[in-house]
Amino acid sequence: MRIPEDRDLSIDFARALCLPVVVLLHALQMGIGGDPLRAFNALAGFEPLAWATWPLMIMPVFFICGGFASITQWRRLRGHGETVAHYLRVRAVRLAQPVVALTAAVGAVLALMLACGVDAGFVQSFAFRLAEPLWFIPVYLICTAAVPAMSWLHRHAPWATYLGLAAAAVLVDILSRGFDLPLGALNWIFVWLFAQQLGFGLRDGWFSRRSPWLLVAVAAFAYGFIGLLVGVFGYSHDMLDNLNPPSVAILALALGQACLFALLQPAIRRLVERRAVLGVVIVFGVYGMVIYLWHTFAMAVVTGGQLLLGLPFPPVLSPEWWATRPTWILAIALVVAGCCLVVPRVESRWPKPVERRTPLAAVILWTTCAVVGVGVFLTLGYVPWQHGLAGWSLVTLAVVALIVGGPGARSPGARAGEIESAAAASARAV
Repeated sequence: MRIPEDRDLSIDFARALCLPVVVLLHALQMGIGGDPLRAFNALAGFEPLAWATWPLMIMPVFFICGGFASITQWRRLRGHGETVAHYLRVRAVRLAQPVVALTAAVGAVLALMLACGVDAGFVQSFAFRLAEPLWFIPVYLICTAAVPAMSWLHRHAPWATYLGLAAAAVLVDILSRGFDLPLGALNWIFVWLFAQQLGFGLRDGWFSRRSPWLLVAVAAFAYGFIGLLVGVFGYSHDMLDNLNPPSVAILALALGQACLFALLQPAIRRLVERRAVLGVVIVFGVYGMVIYLWHTFAMAVVTGGQLLLGLPFPPVLSPEWWATRPTWILAIALVVAGCCLVVPRVESRWPKPVERRTPLAAVILWTTCAVVGVGVFLTLGYVPWQHGLAGWSLVTLAVVALIVGGPGARSPGARAGEIESAAAASARAV
């Protein structure tokens, strides 16, 4: 496997390390119990986890690493004369296409549960919980669409961009928390664009050119600022609470994590030189999207099996519940492993994007359609079925339209394979 010269394996290592943490957290959060049976967040109000989220809330790392990879990919394509529309098109296909099969598969499992007589109220609550991890797709799609513009701002006005995004996030928090204005959702954009922008700075070596003591000081300031938000301004000490929607606490956490990662980056690069470590990083890189998306399908399959076999659901957080978590997690991991063998083969049957120029307005339209489609799952869940079908149809329509491209004639034969190769490079950059 040839590794591009501009690829930094420390970024892949960070994502490989974070991915199992995210999946494990989602698996532990899936609580099932009560009479009648319902699905809920098992770890809500669990204090040991609340404090553990200070080091374990690693979603900012994904966006920091995503920023690093995205600006690298954009500059590479731009250097070959490609357009913003081309860049966004291949990235949107890469992110939205896997959602089509995933949501169809989860919907099929839920339909089978209902056909077998499982309580409709439980299925609806369970379906809503299964949809929650999909939030990453529309937010990342929006951040991806902004990469060319944010890259230009990073080149011409980096400090103004960082400070502007931070100020916007602070203003949203003040208005939403202090004046109860329904604006908090805007920080899904401002906070994660800030984290992505930190990845730009990491890519250009800003952090590596700073002294270790300065990085430690900035990280200490960031975590101290979070403490101030919690102790004085009433923010939750649970970073999971600060994630939905993201608050200034998550923005500060992203800054602290960027500094700490920059401090560890030289050691990580040496570690990745070891063949065994590199092998693990490559596996997570190849199957990362499958693992992230399809672990929700795995939870549906394992839960369905438990219901079919009549196995009990121990009271959440009880000793019996904790004793069964290793088995629960292992079962999910086995299903995910099976998905890693099957899903890539299924996805390979999708037709390659047609080699034709597509107007930027059309790409933005279909990308927005994909964002709205996933948003339907997030806000309404997989059931009732008319909601799930509407979300699936929007995402599928967007993917098909992006693959077909146009309007306009196909590109000349000299461009044959460029979109496909760009899509492959994009897959490695996500």
